[in-house]
Amino acid sequence: MLSYLKDYFRRVKLNRLRKVHRPGETISRFIARDVKREVFVLSADEIEAGFVSARLRTINVLYLSMGLVQEEDFGPAERIEVEKLWEWSGKTWGGLPDGTSIVDHTETNSTDSNTVGQPSDARKSTVGREFES
Repeated sequence: MLSYLKDYFRRVKLNRLRKVHRPGETISRFIARDVKREVFVLSADEIEAGFVSARLRTINVLYLSMGLVQEEDFGPAERIEVEKLWEWSGKTWGGLPDGTSIVDHTETNSTDSNTVGQPSDARKSTVGREFES
């Protein structure tokens, strides 16, 4: 009886994997709060063994919407485990896969004396200046 149930659930899982991972389909899922992974399935011949041939694209949608990065094409074809398609090594709020932010990788302009978080003279608050003599 127990082996029958195990076999039944294995078949249900396999049928679902076949239905979702069809060749030519693009599957997308958020793997962090602002990071979306898209999988273009090339071949699902090894789905019984838990592998698909696919091209991956991982996009930080926040960076993309703000114009900080360009939308890239899918990566090269690779054979990957279905269980590892949705793994994310970065932080829960996205950023880059190594856990850093795009801000860490941009060069600051040496002529700009303002630091992050400090307003420029044009944007400084005027609250309380009406009492100055």
